[in-house]
This record gives sequence, C-alpha cells and structure tokens, in this order.
Amino acid sequence: MKLYLELYFHSEGSDPLVIVRNMRDLGFEPVVGDYDLVKEYNTPAEYSDLVKKIVRTLKGTNVRYRLITRKI
Repeated sequence: MKLYLELYFHSEGSDPLVIVRNMRDLGFEPVVGDYDLVKEYNTPAEYSDLVKKIVRTLKGTNVRYRLITRKI
C-alpha cells in the first residue's frame, strides 16, 4: 500500500521546506503530481504508526494535511 500526503501551508505557519524535510525524516518521498509526498507501508499497524508520527510532526506547525491510501 502507499500512503500519499497532501499538505496545505499557511503564510503564518512553519517553513514549507522544513516541513518537507521533517516528512522525509519519517521516510516520505516528494512526488510530482496530485500529491506532495508518498511512503509505502504493509500492515494496518504500520499505517497506524505512520499516522501517529505525522500528527506528532505537524502539530503546532499550522499545516493542514490530507491522507490518501492506494493499493500498489
């Protein structure tokens, strides 16, 4: 499975380049197209762990996000 992340930045929020770097530290890779970042996962437990890490990383940054999952 792939987890796509779509980010929505606010002019009063954190620097977008810092946010992308932080997401890369979680294993996400930037992509060109409809979504901003992608990461593969295999199990529901792995998905749950990823979501918790995303929430923790983006908390307080004034960045909104959308998660999209797709089968490979």
